[in-house]
Amino acid sequence: MLTRLYQERECTFVFDEQLVPSTTMDDLDHRKLEHHFYGIRNSIPWIDLLRYAKVISRAGDDPFRPTVAGLLIFGHAPQNYMQNAYIEAAVYRGVHCTPDDLVHCEHIEGTIDNQIESAIRFVNRFMLKPARKPARRIDYPQYNLSAIREAIVNAVAHRDYSIRGSKIRMFLFSDRIEIYSPGDLPNAITIETMAYRVFTRNQLLVNFLSRIKSPTTGKVFPESHGEGVRTILSLGEDHSGQTPIYNLYGEELVLTIWSRPSPHDSNRT
Repeated sequence: MLTRLYQERECTFVFDEQLVPSTTMDDLDHRKLEHHFYGIRNSIPWIDLLRYAKVISRAGDDPFRPTVAGLLIFGHAPQNYMQNAYIEAAVYRGVHCTPDDLVHCEHIEGTIDNQIESAIRFVNRFMLKPARKPARRIDYPQYNLSAIREAIVNAVAHRDYSIRGSKIRMFLFSDRIEIYSPGDLPNAITIETMAYRVFTRNQLLVNFLSRIKSPTTGKVFPESHGEGVRTILSLGEDHSGQTPIYNLYGEELVLTIWSRPSPHDSNRT
């Protein structure tokens, strides 16, 4: 609420640029930093480079400490200090979120880029991939992984990390995936206008992510350049025949992506 008031009054308060208390420079992975800033490493003093890039910050004469974005991207173990910065992923055998239907559950932790890769592998591992063999094998995976990738990138990049006790939740059901991302919509953005307007809650975090290449695709993580929601809606509908749905429940944004029906059963259960 305070952040929204700052936005309305054109004041500057950016949560992902704030320093993380109790951290030290040793909490950063310096090998990853060296790789990220390769090419300009020797053109400016190292501490100044990290400070200007807002990887680190300090209050008064206190020691330099990692910022929220710096820790989430370059930290050895970000969850040691930001316990809510992870993805809870679960698989259910039916269409309801009940303990009796729970098949598997795990916490996906680490840096943000590692969380993205791990969450995509989770979906790929547990989604069904029925096939038909008329002349040759043809697979019919439940989901378009490009749409899933975009949805997960959006969730981790734009969620509100300032909400204590929150986390991203990703549930796989027999007919859909639901992704719950903490945070209300920013000012001037509505469910209806999300696909046509761009607002980045964590600009520093997104800037870092836009320079990190996925080991799976070889491309930087935000591939859509502001068109993520439209990409999700388009790819999701093309794959399943049903348009993905966004809903806002309090201060939590929920995305539902429908699965493709099995070629062996035309009726959705």
